[in-house]
Amino acid sequence: MDRLALKWHAAVQFRAVRAWPPMPSPRSPFGFSLGFPLLLLGLAASWPALAAEPERVSYALIIANNASLDPKQAALRYADDDGARYYELFAPQARDTVLLSVLDEETQARHPGLAARTQPPTRARLKESLARLNAEMAEDRKAGKAPVLYFIFTGHGQRGPAGEGMVSLLDGPFNRSDLYAQVITPSPASFIHLIVDACDSYFFVNARGALPIGPAQTAAVTQHLASRELDRYPQVGVVLSTSSARESHEWSTISAGVFSHQVRSALAGAADVNRDGRVEYSELTAFIAAASQGVQDVRGKLDIFARPPPLDRSAALSDLGRNSGLGYLLVPEGLSGRMWVEDTRGVRVADFHKERERPLVLALPPDRGYYLRTEGREARLKMDRAGALVDAGGLAWSSSTVASRGAVEEAFRDKLFGVAFGPSFYSGYVASQGMPPVVMDEGPDLSP
Repeated sequence: MDRLALKWHAAVQFRAVRAWPPMPSPRSPFGFSLGFPLLLLGLAASWPALAAEPERVSYALIIANNASLDPKQAALRYADDDGARYYELFAPQARDTVLLSVLDEETQARHPGLAARTQPPTRARLKESLARLNAEMAEDRKAGKAPVLYFIFTGHGQRGPAGEGMVSLLDGPFNRSDLYAQVITPSPASFIHLIVDACDSYFFVNARGALPIGPAQTAAVTQHLASRELDRYPQVGVVLSTSSARESHEWSTISAGVFSHQVRSALAGAADVNRDGRVEYSELTAFIAAASQGVQDVRGKLDIFARPPPLDRSAALSDLGRNSGLGYLLVPEGLSGRMWVEDTRGVRVADFHKERERPLVLALPPDRGYYLRTEGREARLKMDRAGALVDAGGLAWSSSTVASRGAVEEAFRDKLFGVAFGPSFYSGYVASQGMPPVVMDEGPDLSP
């Protein structure tokens, strides 16, 4: 398949899932049997739009720190695991992916060789990494491309004496003023997606909220924060683990933060409600709401804050229809219920609750083995290369060989991902929140 046909095919492959499986015909590099004449017709129809859109180039800067600067706060167990998993999700898709973290012994054993590609999460290394990425993105802009920066933090957060949010690096705090001065304001990125999993993360990005200061200081603080208001940067979208002064939670069963695991599940394709290969902010938000809906314990409920970039409220957080360097798992119609994907290292990659009537496509890092699991059953699969597609409908299922590991929090074990996510839940959720919905476009019918 030539390069232009491959580009068109990447844009439509997810929409073609509803026609799965078509009659036998030559298979494409992505694994779908589409038939080459239809491919050329689609290319001819869509090429003007493809030519007009600048190429988007992704960059990811991931900071993951278990340690806290506050001696009263216990160290986290899984922030470094979250950083490693974010890295493995973004590295096949991004032009440059940076991980600032100190991986503990267990995480290094799960992710062999990754420690050699990490740097410590210090202010100096963060500054150096931002300078390099900004230089690369500036060159992209000169070449007519549209660079996109993902800035991801997972670790400890808190509010300072004046109410300003901050997160913990190894050698000092990184506060909201630093975020705007060092990350947002100087960035040449066309879009910036901020993903923060930390206690009080809302106050790390937003200046709203009570400031415990005297009346005489109010005007000065307000003027200081005005230049750092999120609304002044319409190219910036944010996804935060808390929308107020709330804690974020870790879960030992998945060895990860609950919010970060849900975000990665969504970005891998579990939140793609209209099956166009793109995950928009409203889809991610609704997916997390569905996943958390059954959790009754208020301490375990997520209270997230998400806002798409005002410059383009339909901007995709994840666009898996592009040639991403990932492989694809198709979970077809007929398979349903609460399911999860775990690789052969024991790393939990994604969770979801699938409706029976609709297929689902997950993007997975290639060159490794996986298990697709549901209660009491599992199926082994191999994602042997980038662009491969594995149809779960053809896998051999067997009784699960995995026993319960360690203490499992009852609310998460029994209720998390307990509600099916699909068009009905999504439509009701976005209507209740006043969000603009995605277009439920089924795409062209490519069945024979």
